[in-house]
Formats: sequence, structure tokens, C-alpha cells
Amino acid sequence: MPDRVKEAVFSILGSHYGHPGAMPSLRVADVFAGSGSMGLEALSRGAASCCFFERDRVALDALRQNVRVLGAGALATVVTRDAWRAAVADPDERSFELVFLDPPYRDSEDSSESGAVKRYLVRLAEVEDNRPLVVLHHAAAVRFEMDDMDMWRVSDRRTFGTNAVSFFLR
Repeated sequence: MPDRVKEAVFSILGSHYGHPGAMPSLRVADVFAGSGSMGLEALSRGAASCCFFERDRVALDALRQNVRVLGAGALATVVTRDAWRAAVADPDERSFELVFLDPPYRDSEDSSESGAVKRYLVRLAEVEDNRPLVVLHHAAAVRFEMDDMDMWRVSDRRTFGTNAVSFFLR
């Protein structure tokens, strides 16, 4: 996620949670974490914990090094499984309160009911009492429309050039 988009996301989150420049003590998931920039930023702003989901070996090496260099090890868990299947709860089976979802663009191009993003949102909603805010990074050309049958609603959508971020709430 480009730095200007990341800064905008955290500004929006600060307003959403009533903590400008900071984060409340939340359980966060950074799904398709890559280097972990979103989850690490959340931790640096006050999140209680972050579970990073990544399976690419090169990205995992960078992620683990970033967690170590930033001293976030006590607050971070790295899960090395397919994020589409594994990321609905942390290893202790606690639900997340904030989910950063940054899949490869090809995975978020299909905004239909059968697309990967909507299937993931359905799985996330199946966890009882699980009502996280989901922040999805995707191509600006893609729009996620929810109908009355969906368990989620798009609470906000911002466009930054070719990038877009959609915020989903239950």
C-alpha cells in the first residue's frame, strides 16, 4: 500500500475510533501482510496485538525482520498459511476488531458474491460476535456494492489515483 494511502487510512481510523493520531487497544489482523507495514503501524499507534498472515517466503523474511527490528515481537504473531482460509481469528481463537485486507489486485477484481473478497467477508461474519472493521485495499476501478442480503455494508470508500480503500462494517 503506498505511503500516502496508508497515512490517509490511519487518519480515517483515528477519526472513526475517536483517537486522532493513535489507535485504541484493538486486536488487529494484517491479512496478506507483506512486510507488515499496516499491522506494525497499528501497533506503533497503540493496537494491543497484531496477527500477520503471509505465506510468501521472501515477504515472510522481511516481515519477521521488521517485527524484530521494531521490537514488536511480544505483540505480534506471524501465521504462515493461506490468508483466505486462515484469517478469521487469532491463534488463541479470539476474533479481530480491525482487519487490514490487502490481497493481490487479481484476487480483489471480482466484486461478485463468488469473488474471494465477499467469500472471505462471509467467513469472517460466521464467527459469532465477530464485528470487526475491515479495511480493504483494492484497485480504484473495482467497486464493492452490498445489497440488503449482505451481512456487511460499505461504510466509507476513498480513491487515491489507481488505489482505493473500502471500509466494511457489519
